[in-house]
Amino acid sequence: MRPSATAYIYIAPAFALLLFVLFSPVIYGFWFTLFRIEYGAPTDFIGLGNYVRLIEDPTLLPTLSRSGVFTAACVVFTIIIAMALAVWINRLPARTAFIVQMVVIVPWIISAVVATLLFRWVFVNDIGVASYIIQLMGFDAVQPLNNPTGAMVLLVAVSVWKRIGYAVLVLLAGLKSIPDDYDEAARIDGANNWQIFRMITLPLLKTPLLLIAIVLTLSTFNTVETPLVMTGGGPGDATRILAMDVYERAFTNYDLGSATALAIIMFAGNILLVMSYVRLARWQA
Repeated sequence: MRPSATAYIYIAPAFALLLFVLFSPVIYGFWFTLFRIEYGAPTDFIGLGNYVRLIEDPTLLPTLSRSGVFTAACVVFTIIIAMALAVWINRLPARTAFIVQMVVIVPWIISAVVATLLFRWVFVNDIGVASYIIQLMGFDAVQPLNNPTGAMVLLVAVSVWKRIGYAVLVLLAGLKSIPDDYDEAARIDGANNWQIFRMITLPLLKTPLLLIAIVLTLSTFNTVETPLVMTGGGPGDATRILAMDVYERAFTNYDLGSATALAIIMFAGNILLVMSYVRLARWQA
């Protein structure tokens, strides 16, 4: 027997179990959406009726648009800030760099609910530290949750704050893998810091950046804890994104048919994102 065939036999049970755990809920969920759901149980077969009803919902397109804006803003700002922090940390002395890393990753390692509540207590509430400092400076307390733009900006801010630790660690690992010889050779040739970063550092960080972009996109696109705790989707529907829409359809409106249909569509979107990453990674190689 060829070694490759033997390897496939060894991994087949684990792979089959993984496929069962990952895809059996999806298959059942798709089957579930083909029926009219009453009191949490499938009744009459309606085919793609739940999907048609979901697509005809006038609130779906605005929610999808908000989700796209929210996800894109979070990913872009997280990568930019994380890149700046990683470059700065990489130049610090070892002990100082370690302390800064510990501070940066704290929001990432704690629960999303806890991190969101901490952010809200510090920066949003009237009795928070931020409001207190603003009042000491002679300004009126800011209440960003009372207007749509402020609420979305605040939601993006807390999402960036929560995930920036992960991005910093990955980028910092990528920076440390770049040999110092490249930097020294570029400086001998007369390159400045910006030219070194743009022509050497950034191209060598393409793979970590690609990985971060995909992971952040998936985690941000599918998050429900942050908007649920921070804004509750308000004011109005200003911060209601797709994942929260699924939650509200299922557990507030008890519309399990459209909630499951939307979850299946989101799952398909996630698969497309992963496939895009695989193609980009193959192109990168």
